[in-house]
Amino acid sequence: TSAGPRSAMRRSSDVVPAEQRRVVKPDEIDAFLRRELEQVLGRPGPLRWSARPVERGAIWNFCEAVEDANPVYWDEERAAASRFGGLIAPPQALMSLMMDGWWLPTYLRRDDEVTPPLHPEATAAAHRAGLGAAANVLRDEEYLLPLGPGDGRIGQVDTLTEISAVKQTALGLGVFLTTHSDYRRERDGRQVARSVNVLLMYDARRPRA
Repeated sequence: TSAGPRSAMRRSSDVVPAEQRRVVKPDEIDAFLRRELEQVLGRPGPLRWSARPVERGAIWNFCEAVEDANPVYWDEERAAASRFGGLIAPPQALMSLMMDGWWLPTYLRRDDEVTPPLHPEATAAAHRAGLGAAANVLRDEEYLLPLGPGDGRIGQVDTLTEISAVKQTALGLGVFLTTHSDYRRERDGRQVARSVNVLLMYDARRPRA
């Protein structure tokens, strides 16, 4: 699953203020990241919520984009007669339903719940190490329960589980961050899915020749 146009690739200037960025020598990045992230590794991050509840329009927008004609996503009468009892979202829409809104009024944002993806400490540390660009390279999702209109927002908790050694990739010098995530529906708090995501944080200024 693609990370989306806004999250697929970011430079350090988009995320970390200039005064918080510094250059770490390539042969010191491993030790720097291990030191910076020792307390974060394996610890669940904060609960964050989707910007909006799951609703019919978002489901239809996704189905239009991928041309999925399954009636349980479109037809309320047929969906009500199905084993799901109503419209549901395609399971593979999970990541798109979690994407931030392009803009929201301040009064609709809840600072105690809306937080950056992954551990903020992990991506901030990578930026301080000079790894200021990001590319999603792998994502596996497992779906446990259906999700649809009336279930409210989607809650997500991320756990950073692995930090690779520094590697020279085709995009540049970088590290791979592996994150396990659990997803729950707001209506009853039950877990609906889990995922494994591998994100490459790299130095776009030093691509492989």
